[in-house]
Amino acid sequence: MAHNRGKSVALDGLAASRVQRRVSVACSGFLAAVVSCIAPHAAVADGPFDNSIANPTIATASSDWVVTLGAWGNISPEFSGSSHYDLGGSPIVDFHRVGDKEWLSLPNDGIDYELFSTDNFRAGPVGQIRWDFGNTRDRGLKEIGNTGVDLSLEIGAFVEYWPAEWLRTRLEARNAVYGAEGWVFDLSSDFVWHPTTQWTVAAGPRLSIADSDYMNAYYGLNAAQAESAHLSKYEASAGVRSAGAGLYGEYKWTEQFSTMASFEYERLVGSAGDSPLVSEAGSPDQFTVSFGAKYRFVWSH
Repeated sequence: MAHNRGKSVALDGLAASRVQRRVSVACSGFLAAVVSCIAPHAAVADGPFDNSIANPTIATASSDWVVTLGAWGNISPEFSGSSHYDLGGSPIVDFHRVGDKEWLSLPNDGIDYELFSTDNFRAGPVGQIRWDFGNTRDRGLKEIGNTGVDLSLEIGAFVEYWPAEWLRTRLEARNAVYGAEGWVFDLSSDFVWHPTTQWTVAAGPRLSIADSDYMNAYYGLNAAQAESAHLSKYEASAGVRSAGAGLYGEYKWTEQFSTMASFEYERLVGSAGDSPLVSEAGSPDQFTVSFGAKYRFVWSH
């Protein structure tokens, strides 16, 4: 989902414009609360989720699909580099054929589709959507007509490699094709641990690198922007954007229901950290806390 972001400093006084977004978050929180209330009374699965028998009471065929639906709710910076935090949310949608491998998906991952995979490797296209409701154009986002919806779209490719069953490495290369501009490269590595058949825990480092166009979309200030924000004009340059770490936990209450929690920290460095938006009006230390719930079922056709 990603988790898991681009809001102008001029938006600090526009809390009323976030009502629609918070409705989405409230729905996400309600779903998580319902699952948390129901799950303790459900039977705990005796083993890990089996893709070939997503619902033990229903006979499945290889042509059937395992569908996962859910939602994330999160607390994250209003924009990359902000010292103010806001509520957000995103849906969880995943599907694969019965019998296919189910890969670990973290909230900061982009929306991907695997075109090629083996037992420990997969690759394919990936996308990232950044959005918000507001009356003023966000940093790195553009308003769609006069709808009040500010959006940025990044598309590219991903590769994911598991050198061992307990280690996941992933690279996403995305180009901002709407809203922002430029390329960003996100690298992550996670140590994956299953303390019990119900628990999945993952933790590891993060690194983000971007070109000058991408850096300026989020951290640069032209003359008009600098005057409006009462800050110095600034031109960002290519390089390392941020470094940090993430922690993820998932608990499978049943074969169908799971609840998740995630904590992500990133430190803006280099040209991003030196931006007046960050060094004078914001903070280089960025935190995102997320909670989610998802439900699996078999779709036959």
